[in-house]
Amino acid sequence: MKNEWKNRKTGKYKNTSAIRILEVIPIKLARESRKFDLYTNLVHSGFDFLENDVLVISSKYVSISQGCLISLDRVRVSQKAIAISKKFHIQKELAEIILRESDCVLRGMPGYLLTIKDGILAPNAGIDRSNVPLGQVVLYPVNPFLLAKNLRLKFEINLGINLAIIFSDSRLMPTRIGTTGLAIAAAGLEPVEDQRGKKDLFGNVLRVTMKAIADDFATIGVMTMGESNESMPAVIIRGAQQKRTERDLTWRDMTIEPSQDIYMRNIACDFSR
Repeated sequence: MKNEWKNRKTGKYKNTSAIRILEVIPIKLARESRKFDLYTNLVHSGFDFLENDVLVISSKYVSISQGCLISLDRVRVSQKAIAISKKFHIQKELAEIILRESDCVLRGMPGYLLTIKDGILAPNAGIDRSNVPLGQVVLYPVNPFLLAKNLRLKFEINLGINLAIIFSDSRLMPTRIGTTGLAIAAAGLEPVEDQRGKKDLFGNVLRVTMKAIADDFATIGVMTMGESNESMPAVIIRGAQQKRTERDLTWRDMTIEPSQDIYMRNIACDFSR
């Protein structure tokens, strides 16, 4: 009955060999608050990783593994950060870190600066205070694409398993309530699928459609991980169709120039670092 599914209403079985079934499996890991070895924590979790799994890991968990935590009381504040903190009601130490981490600051509102970091539109440059020790903030991972690549290589060399790796973050979407997922970095799969030139159900040629594969996987991961005290910073997605790649990816493989983005093209940077 491996490839059969039972219809609850009719009681009949239907062959599912042509239907792709996804498994989404969270991995519970111990809480961490200081630098640790990411690969060791994952393989010592007791989870059985399989060939072609997609491993989605919280970017915050990745950052903590690198020691990307900053104590706010140790931050030296510039006059620019002080001015911003007063204007937008942001703690001056946090404003300073945002300025350091941002590639560009677009706008501000009470409590937040809208920034671009490595091509990603992010409030406060992705800096977060949740699920870290009191008085500290966690930054985005350092060189996340290289880290994802090296993590993938460790699984391949040590365990003989070919995985795809995605580092995910939660993100607000324009005009929508609540968070969804975003891929900060990826390795082992093509992060975007170009659908241009294909035809839809009615024979119309697709001219602009591109599927954000890595972001889709990140959203599944974020939904499963939770946002509070679940302590499940990693998720396996099994059975997913994906185009594998061995090439080195960068953030440019998953981003678009602001001048070409329908949300961003009319928003100019107020100031950049």
